[in-house]
Amino acid sequence: MSDKRNKRLTASLLLLLAAAAAGLFWMWNHPPFGRPLPVQSLISQQGTPASALAEGTPTPESTASPEAEVVISAQIATEDVPAQPAQESPHAESEPTLPSAEPTVEPARCSPADAMTAAILGLDENEQTDAIRLVRLDFAKERVSVVSIPRDFWVPIVDMQEHGIEYGRINATYAYGEVFNGKGEGIESLAKNIQANFGVSFDHYLVLHFADIQKYIDLIGGVDVTLDQPVFDRERQFAAGEHHFDGETAVIFMRMREGDSDFYRVRRQSLVLTAFYKKVMHELNLWQQVKLGLAIISDRSIQTDFSAKDAYALACLASRIQSEDVAFIEIPSDLYHPMTTNRGASVIIPHAGVAGFLQSVMDGSYKRGE
Repeated sequence: MSDKRNKRLTASLLLLLAAAAAGLFWMWNHPPFGRPLPVQSLISQQGTPASALAEGTPTPESTASPEAEVVISAQIATEDVPAQPAQESPHAESEPTLPSAEPTVEPARCSPADAMTAAILGLDENEQTDAIRLVRLDFAKERVSVVSIPRDFWVPIVDMQEHGIEYGRINATYAYGEVFNGKGEGIESLAKNIQANFGVSFDHYLVLHFADIQKYIDLIGGVDVTLDQPVFDRERQFAAGEHHFDGETAVIFMRMREGDSDFYRVRRQSLVLTAFYKKVMHELNLWQQVKLGLAIISDRSIQTDFSAKDAYALACLASRIQSEDVAFIEIPSDLYHPMTTNRGASVIIPHAGVAGFLQSVMDGSYKRGE
């Protein structure tokens, strides 16, 4: 009787271990609370390229009004050199043999892929993307490139014609998807419109609210930011010099809009993101970095398709690179111009060169200083 019980216990234990192993394998390879983007379906054949925007202004019938937006927001490799034959020595037998140097062992890549691309979106309280960052993580050259897409880029909206929306701000496309296509569909709408207008797609995404950013800045004890000049608006002022920001203050600083343009706000966001990166890399060990990454991708308030395997690859890459290996890139100012729509909205018109610029960053051909 006891033998049967032991066999049952052993079988149950083996099944439990198998289930746990299967669960861990699934979590290692799949996002816990997101879904992969259907990449092929995001390539719109009918999308109007951004270059068309530089040729004219949208007509009254084709524009999305600001009021509508408010409603919706409710290396280089070297050649092998042949070895030269060794010269024989008459005293070769009597001379001691010097120990040969051991070959240098290159560390394994953090990922078998050469590179990974991602979109990181910061949402405001109205589900509009206040921050849009496209990221290229180069595992072969071990560097990271981050380029910002201004929230006020005025572009053709390729997937909302049936709702009477043909033009609008790029940042509104996320909210359009959420409202008209259903919760969780905003990232697909934004991806479609970025692909259609700029010819750029991405492998993964991370969508979080500014409240989430505040939470994780507080989790690491705040960030240190140095300002070359004062920053202010009607309600607050930050003097030139060193500042320690907690999460709330950092988010306020990132979202300040008055007193300068959207591009200065992008730079402020880059200052905070760089400070966050430095804090994590200088004060957390690899295990703590992995735990932080896992905490982010398993946070139910954050939408992402990063898996645990992806989080490990990102933490591994981050542990190997220095601050100078992370480039925060801005679109050159001669590739866009401001415009006021026929409904009085202040927007930014991207020129034809924006698409090629963004593509160069994301495919790795962009050279710093261009």
